Amino acid sequence: MTDLPSTPPLESVPRDEHELLIVGGGYTATRALSEIIAASGGVSVQHCLRAGDAVDEAMRICPTLIVLDLREPAFDLITTLDALAGSEEVAAVPVVVLASAMTPDLREAAFVHGATDWIVYPVSRAELVARVRIHSTSYLNLLRRNRTATANDTLQGELRAANRSIEQHRLQLIERAGEQLNLEWDMRLRGLLQVGIELNQIHDFQTLMDRILSEARALVHTESGTVFLREGDSLRFTFFQNEALAQRTDTGETPQVSSFRLPITDRSLAGWVCLTGQYLHIPDCYQIAPLAPYRFDSSFDQVVGYRTRAMLAVPLKSQSGHMLGVMELINPIGIDGGPRATFSEQDIRLVEHFAKVASVAIERARLTESTMLRMIRMAEIRDPTETGRHVARVAGYSAVIFEEWARRRGLEGPSFERQRDRLRTAAKLHDVGKIGVSDSILKKEGRLDPPEYEEVKKHAQIGADLFGEAPNEFDEAAREVALLHHEKWNGEGYPGIEEGGVRRGRRGEEIPLFARIVGIADVFDALSSHRSYKEAWPEQRVLELIQSESGQHFDPELVDILFARLDSIRSVRDRLADPPRGQAGSMR
Repeated sequence: MTDLPSTPPLESVPRDEHELLIVGGGYTATRALSEIIAASGGVSVQHCLRAGDAVDEAMRICPTLIVLDLREPAFDLITTLDALAGSEEVAAVPVVVLASAMTPDLREAAFVHGATDWIVYPVSRAELVARVRIHSTSYLNLLRRNRTATANDTLQGELRAANRSIEQHRLQLIERAGEQLNLEWDMRLRGLLQVGIELNQIHDFQTLMDRILSEARALVHTESGTVFLREGDSLRFTFFQNEALAQRTDTGETPQVSSFRLPITDRSLAGWVCLTGQYLHIPDCYQIAPLAPYRFDSSFDQVVGYRTRAMLAVPLKSQSGHMLGVMELINPIGIDGGPRATFSEQDIRLVEHFAKVASVAIERARLTESTMLRMIRMAEIRDPTETGRHVARVAGYSAVIFEEWARRRGLEGPSFERQRDRLRTAAKLHDVGKIGVSDSILKKEGRLDPPEYEEVKKHAQIGADLFGEAPNEFDEAAREVALLHHEKWNGEGYPGIEEGGVRRGRRGEEIPLFARIVGIADVFDALSSHRSYKEAWPEQRVLELIQSESGQHFDPELVDILFARLDSIRSVRDRLADPPRGQAGSMR
């Protein structure tokens, strides 16, 4: 490159608002390129050495320009362009290709597959910086226009919400004529259909059930709700939401309550609904008729300091009529947030429809969950530590950490929920590659010798190969986590990458976010749990080790997040605790 003076920063753009992502090129060449661009001022440069990580890195840093550096011979340009173009989050970001030759056929194919510009190396510093700024500024201007439009849309949305509130209030004040009731019914039914579509796009079972309960509560406006899932001859209290209790906490979230089981009999409200398959509407749970077969157990209210009034208990049944569980919607509230006396007939009809929609989504998600559990059980045959409860805890910890990571960056909405769903699913499969490692090694008591440890390390690649086809974003996330969750922030993990004929561990943000999160969640749970070669460590000892490994084994920010959300981490651990020694440990 010709050594020309740096181009001065753009006055109209705040410093570092230009965010450049360089993909490929090799470590040395990429560093030299980034130093030249960054020296011009006002440009922040990030690196992604693996082309396969381009989409995830772009989603993480939200660049204003992506440079694909083809000076690395193995770079698959067209596949990378297609991956970027196929991602909703980054498809609009301009992509500049930096090549060492014109290569007309490849250049033409690149533009067909979404490239914005093609720069032949070597190129003068002034031209390189100018072209980078032109494309980045164009994208920034597009973002500004979109922000203006979004602000207008937000205002319009707020106006529509206000109008809906006024209309709902008006409907309460005027006589509820048949035509008005039909109009309100149609509006709520259309909303229900949209919810059904969204529910069937969720893959992780925990995420799905939380969403089902929150949507059901929003549909008929209730303060609280619970879900019992059927497991054999009992119902397990699994999901719980309560606005009144959440308002008492510092985080504004419903406090975690330990899971428990109810026998399926007609003595309890949920048991009666499960046995009969009928809806149960009770105006006041403390005033149940003496001749009714069921009774309301008020002990839960007494423990958490709550007062259950009206309840609508709903059976969740598969299309074949198999009982999946029972959902209870508790204490209806009005538009003003005050209590309503009871559920309306329209509420009951809507919940009937919603239960059918939810049951289809539950049945589909349980099929996916059972497939994953089979894979986990195969790994468990080889490694007794790889239990259903262990992977469920790791998935739960990972979701808590990701939620805080996203909150700190203001990420929310459907994109955040989809990424959390991907992470929870991938986390459950992080060690599935152990099915390819000898059980004589995995079940060995005591420390492994070096050759045995090298054999165990192969499980990362074996697990990744199970998802090698990567036909969708969930398989890609599972492959990434399985392969890379043993990499370390300081570059001393495995399996590492080949660079100049030498293998080295990935360092820092070369390790994808999902793998870094699952890595710290996995270590936290492994140290906190009993293993054949050790007893469970006390929590304080676990935390001291994780703190000492901040910036070494673990991403420092994720260590900070784990400590900040320790109460939520403990809730997951307690809710999914292993049974006493000698009992089955898997979640069957």
